[in-house]
Amino acid sequence: MPDVVIIHPESPSPRIQFGLNLLSSRLEAQGASVSRSTHFQPAHSDGTRILLGVRGASADVDELEAQEILLYNSGVPARDGYYVASLPGSLTVVTGESESGVLYGCQELARQIEAIGEVPRDLDRGEAPDLVLRGPAIGLQKTTVEPPRQVYEYPINRERFPWFYDRSTWLDLLDLLFSERANVIYLWSGHPFSSFVRLPDYPEAQEVTAEELAENRELLSWLTAEADRRGIWIVVKFYNIHIPLPFAVHHDIALHQPTPTALTSDYTRQSIAAFVDQFPNVGLYTCLGEVLQGDIYGAEWFVDTILAGVKEGVARSGRDELPPVIVRAHAVDLKPILAQALTSYPRLFTEAKFNGESLTTWNPRGKWQDIHRDLAAQGSLHIVNIHILANLEPFRFGAVSFIQKSVSAIVHRLASHGLHLYPLFYWEWPLTPDRAEPRLRQIDRDWIWYAAWLRYAWRSDRDADGEREYWTRALADQFGSREAAAGALDAYEAMGQVAPRLVRRLGITEGNRQTLSLGMTMSQLTNPGRHRPWADLWDSHAPAGERLETYVQREVRGEAHVGETPITVVEDACYFAERAVAAITRGGEHVRRAVDEYQRIADDAEAIALMAAFYRLRVEAAVAVVAYREGDGRSPGQDVPSLQRAADQIDKSVTLYERLTELTDRSYYYANSMQTPQRKVPFADGHEFAHWRQCLPLYLEEAKNFRANVDRLATGDVATVRPESIPPTAFTPAPYDLLSESAEKYTVRAGQSVFADADSNIREIAPELDGMTGVRFNSSEAYEGQVSVTLRLNRPSQVLIGYFQSAESVWLQVPDLEVDTHADARGGLEPVLRSAVAVDFLPVVNVHSFSYEAGVHTLAMGAGAYAILGVTVADQVFTGRNVLGEADPYASLDWLYEGTDVDERSAK
Repeated sequence: MPDVVIIHPESPSPRIQFGLNLLSSRLEAQGASVSRSTHFQPAHSDGTRILLGVRGASADVDELEAQEILLYNSGVPARDGYYVASLPGSLTVVTGESESGVLYGCQELARQIEAIGEVPRDLDRGEAPDLVLRGPAIGLQKTTVEPPRQVYEYPINRERFPWFYDRSTWLDLLDLLFSERANVIYLWSGHPFSSFVRLPDYPEAQEVTAEELAENRELLSWLTAEADRRGIWIVVKFYNIHIPLPFAVHHDIALHQPTPTALTSDYTRQSIAAFVDQFPNVGLYTCLGEVLQGDIYGAEWFVDTILAGVKEGVARSGRDELPPVIVRAHAVDLKPILAQALTSYPRLFTEAKFNGESLTTWNPRGKWQDIHRDLAAQGSLHIVNIHILANLEPFRFGAVSFIQKSVSAIVHRLASHGLHLYPLFYWEWPLTPDRAEPRLRQIDRDWIWYAAWLRYAWRSDRDADGEREYWTRALADQFGSREAAAGALDAYEAMGQVAPRLVRRLGITEGNRQTLSLGMTMSQLTNPGRHRPWADLWDSHAPAGERLETYVQREVRGEAHVGETPITVVEDACYFAERAVAAITRGGEHVRRAVDEYQRIADDAEAIALMAAFYRLRVEAAVAVVAYREGDGRSPGQDVPSLQRAADQIDKSVTLYERLTELTDRSYYYANSMQTPQRKVPFADGHEFAHWRQCLPLYLEEAKNFRANVDRLATGDVATVRPESIPPTAFTPAPYDLLSESAEKYTVRAGQSVFADADSNIREIAPELDGMTGVRFNSSEAYEGQVSVTLRLNRPSQVLIGYFQSAESVWLQVPDLEVDTHADARGGLEPVLRSAVAVDFLPVVNVHSFSYEAGVHTLAMGAGAYAILGVTVADQVFTGRNVLGEADPYASLDWLYEGTDVDERSAK
């Protein structure tokens, strides 16, 4: 190879220096003698020149443009784009719109040199990314909570996060991301500041030792520099209002603060200012929802605390330019916040979830399509978040065409500008859940997940045949033959269709609450309303179609079906799962390398096939149960044979689940990475029900109960089957003091008003509540915003909150795990009494119970009116019964899945 001289800027930036070093190493590997110069070199007969420079900053590049020697046939490089051109005189130019563009141009030229063994003489190639920001999220998170801390709250040290200090793993990740032209890493934490900065005014906020603080600071500085060399921006994510545990203890305040105070605002502002000053190249990314009541206080907190802190930090560091700040559209309406914030801080980026907390479709629609389009139209940069992936856990996902279609939708239909990509097992980064020793790393197991999303984030419109060839070559490099590669690729593509289809049509939620791979109970399929279904799942994150109850109702009435149905979904799921098994089996005999990993893909394919067949049988049984209910199910004995056939299907589904348990016992440590009480489906508590073997006994019991109850129906033994009513008894009151002057106590009974300023009189009331001591305040204030009430509890107690059953904004809404991971921290998600109070001219009231320890507590429930209907003892037992116009419990048929013993059922 001829000698090569690389001409570069006099003081190259870290990114251009990295590209320069990359080119030099590739050239030297081909036997070239490489020299470097900061001055443009004349052509000579036995040498090659490579010129590196940013358009507009390199006089040599500008001169070549002016002389019309350097022309851009595919267009002038756009943002972070590059152009590589072979010019007369053995000159190759690598230029770009920015230093990142030059870096990517060096990368492309290095690939060409490696492919053909020399500097090409016919280059004329330019590209720019479809999406401006492209990169993964990495959580400084754990699978379980550390009481008294709550979800997200983990001070950063070696004991909790040994991987954070492993520089070799970081370099492996950075090199993987650079190979796919990623340019951002989003580091997620609840409250990272107390692990990286020390505040003289708040020494009590420190959560790590002085030695740990120094190590954290040094590591983050090193990581930021190493990432920047590869064109990658480090961004740190934090929640609001989270404060350090020692700070909360010192000031005797709650760990989570839903409303701003002077103390929490000053502490947070100082933390942000110190962080921005000391880490000027690290970005900030924040969530104004969940704990903070963002729709009430979001603009105030964002502008007066967060952005004020950023500006203060910038001023301290002596910089002039404000850094970008990313803000999430999660559990908050961002538009009014942006309207206020953009006037003083124009460099705001926005983020919103693609399919909620799962991957369900490449075509989000409805409300969430509108959210993305509206935010993208704000004139800033909007990022789409591929979030959590709860429905994909714990399996591999390599359906590259599914991913390509998703990115195409992000670029074209959602008109968005960035990709935020979660790992497939977020809460236990960097490890996978595979049963292997040593443990597998996600960047190794799931390389195709990252490679596909980042490849299409760079350019989504690519030829299908060319893409199949590209991925076949990549997998052939892994498994040693094209035949094995074709089997793996076809299996990945087919497996990737199963979980998205199942969850979007059958699931209770796309969120953290549900682990799809662990199955669903019959009650969750036939009576989803009992389990708090999340309507966004099928209204926005699924194609148009029918939920199971609608499907059965149309079947019973003989009506035509519309769109995707539960039956077509389970049929499709089994079809794709069977194709995956066939494909991976077909390629198995051709595997030459990575044999163990190929077998793990085969195990995933088999597990997904068992899961799909399990769902198919249960959906067919569920259709029979709901049809019985929709028909004449109130007359026991009619069409019982359909229920007997359903019992057979449920039994068969459990037999499949036993096989699935046996398989996953040897292949996975657990199914879900978030092993906390937030996981509710199929069974409450993600730690107690983290593996199939833990769920199997409950499915066996459900099947046994169903068959026994159906057999009793068949014999006409109805009396022992029908649930019996439990006589209501009054709740036991607990003493408390009301400390709010703007509220008053009253006796909860018929004729009393639930509000202090209106004749909102109780017309009917549950006997359990009659005579309790409630608290009332002015409804007019609550209609306009939040009304907080402060109580002193003499002992651990439960506060009874009445929610008016209306979605109108004037009424307080029940907390929801879909938008607030901490919604269940004090209980209160499920009603303890349904339709418990009728109030003149107002919606009916459901009662929820929230647990509090002894002490002073301010109830800051959120915007909208509600009723405080009393305080009861901590061990009060609730039935959850429907009080007014009590529905026949026989009608839901949930009792079919419960124990046949009446006393046993009553105890539940």
